[in-house]
Amino acid sequence: MPVTKVIEVIGSSADGADAAVREAVGSAGRSIRGISRVEVVSLTCDVEEGQIARWNALVKIAFPVEPR
Repeated sequence: MPVTKVIEVIGSSADGADAAVREAVGSAGRSIRGISRVEVVSLTCDVEEGQIARWNALVKIAFPVEPR
């Protein structure tokens, strides 16, 4: 039976929530093999001068534990 590991990461982007999620997955994918699932846990925004300056996406990323 395969074992799956889940980690949480935060991606950020000035271009929107979708871009923040994609940043999180893309960055994690540079060091993690086999990402199989992503769950968006929360979205937050940094606000400057009354305007959204940056989107932050907290995501859970699932990937298989590789046997030794």
